[in-house]
Amino acid sequence: MNAIPELDISNILSSLYRRKALILCVFFVTSALAAYLSVILPQVYRSSTLILVTPQRVPSSFVTSTVTIDVTQRMQSIAQEILSLTQLEKIIQEFNLYPDRDKSNTMDDRVERLRKQVKVEFRQNNAFQLSFDHGSPEKAREVTSRLASLFIEQNLQVREQQAMGTKSFITAEAERLRKELEEQETTVNQFKAAHRYELPEQLDTNLRTLEQLRREFEASNLRLSSLQERKGILQKQMVESDILGMDLLGIGSLSTGPISEGGAGNPRLEIKKRELETLLQSYSNKHPDVVRLRKEIQMLEAEKKEPPANSGSSSAKAPSVNPLKQVLQTQIDDIDAEIQTLRSQHERLRSQIGTVQAHVDNTSLNGIELSKVSRGYEITLRKYQDLLAKSLESELSENMERKQKGEQFQILDPANFPLKPLRPNRPMIILIGLVAGLAGGVGLAFIWDNLDTSFKRGDELAGYVNIPLLATIPALVTRGTVLDERRAQGILVVASIAILAVGLVCVRLFGPMYF
Repeated sequence: MNAIPELDISNILSSLYRRKALILCVFFVTSALAAYLSVILPQVYRSSTLILVTPQRVPSSFVTSTVTIDVTQRMQSIAQEILSLTQLEKIIQEFNLYPDRDKSNTMDDRVERLRKQVKVEFRQNNAFQLSFDHGSPEKAREVTSRLASLFIEQNLQVREQQAMGTKSFITAEAERLRKELEEQETTVNQFKAAHRYELPEQLDTNLRTLEQLRREFEASNLRLSSLQERKGILQKQMVESDILGMDLLGIGSLSTGPISEGGAGNPRLEIKKRELETLLQSYSNKHPDVVRLRKEIQMLEAEKKEPPANSGSSSAKAPSVNPLKQVLQTQIDDIDAEIQTLRSQHERLRSQIGTVQAHVDNTSLNGIELSKVSRGYEITLRKYQDLLAKSLESELSENMERKQKGEQFQILDPANFPLKPLRPNRPMIILIGLVAGLAGGVGLAFIWDNLDTSFKRGDELAGYVNIPLLATIPALVTRGTVLDERRAQGILVVASIAILAVGLVCVRLFGPMYF
């Protein structure tokens, strides 16, 4: 069984020494490429500006902003808008960036290059840093300033558009609700007009009117009964006057002789008195008929005391007709006319009571129907009033955004003029090339030596065979071996030169693109 060779530093150093030419070639090629890369890489300057998001200047308790998007989301959306193809094309044309005449350098490539060189870093406390990298420090500052102004302008535009959009939406909704409200209001008004006497708000008025009509109806009934009773009394008196004749009143029985002024009294006065006595049996002194008869009696007594118009004549002709009956008939006719009037009033009151009672009975049903019709109107009215209030708030918010009193972007640190280039770090590139060349040469030499299976020392052979080693013969240097060694070194040098040339071309073409 073959023994595994142990790690020996001397063996490793010996192997590296044997491959010293390969290590030197790799080290030289890599270091040369790194040095060339550090030379051809252009200097890049970075200009930065710090932008702070300032809060709303008007207290939110006075004016509520309609722009409710989160600051971070709004900044990200604005950044996407500014880094769009259209905006970046304008910036490239404005500052004449990347004026390469290569036909393969299209506008899309230039835009993509500019987009990679623009950095937006969001920080805490509602702030973000905007930076731009360019080979010219003047253009780096100018482009950074331009980008910062675009951020501020875009923020104002976005906020104003959002406020205007909110206002237009609320205004359109308010107009739609206004039309709907007018239609519902027309329906409610038509229902109220069709049932204007049967609405719930008319119930108290209808009840009071009904009570008043009923009282008038009862008073009319009482008055009608009184007149009918009085008419019966007068009719009875008229019959008695026909039977008894004029003697009942103290006047000569059917005589046609003269009537003495001092002998007989006024028949009308006697009738009124008898009628008053009859009414006093049924009514009090305050009854309207009693009061009226008392006034008539007083008037007749006053006429009796006055001298007669024909006092010079000694006698008068007796009436040919019973005067008492005429008086009674006149009173009966008056009472009939009043009774007819009361009956007409009675029917009118009965009709009015029926109508008002129907209004009262229909009030509950109409109230239910009115509540159904008005429910949608009231809901729409509340929505419309809320939208009007919100419309006023959105208008105030829009005016606030137009006057730039809302949340804004404020530049804390203007775009600086870079004095030192950001990259490349030439000493670091050269140092990395030296380290990489040395490490690559050592590694390649170690790999190449391990791939060589020939024995270089006696102990290597002793580890693979069990035969004891008696002696070792050193390598004999001949003309052939020297020529082979020189040929191998020439091939290594040529290969190194070829690799260096190819590397220089690649670094020239692709180095500035990736560094």
